[in-house]
Amino acid sequence: MTDLQDDQQSLSPELQEEVSGVSMSLVAAMASGLSPEKAMAELHGRFKEILKREGLSPWEIAYLRGKIEKWPPGYAEEWASGYAEGRAAARAEVILSALEARGVAVTVNVRERITSCTDLDTLALWCDRSLTITTAEDLFREGAEAPQE
Repeated sequence: MTDLQDDQQSLSPELQEEVSGVSMSLVAAMASGLSPEKAMAELHGRFKEILKREGLSPWEIAYLRGKIEKWPPGYAEEWASGYAEGRAAARAEVILSALEARGVAVTVNVRERITSCTDLDTLALWCDRSLTITTAEDLFREGAEAPQE
């Protein structure tokens, strides 16, 4: 994987377009006399506003934070990986807590499968399912429906 500091390919197409648009508008403003220092301050301010949004991926957060905080090459990947691992571990804990609170028995194999999963979307689905299933194995059942809102 290339360094996220310079790799906008890690961004969603919408965010990539927005980041490019912000950057281009500030380049144009600099051509019209805006100082580079003020342009960078404005860029960082806009990136900070984007960071407040819900639903950003760990890689998008790392990219934006890396630009703002001037992270060294390679650090963004490490940060994003650690952040994603932390989110996955937290979701696994929520699933296990929900099952325990509901009195659903969890085998060692089920616990291992939950805690070793790193896919945040899968963990979100399992988290939803943990609120309604009657056996822990139902978390993994193909075609099992998540609770309806």
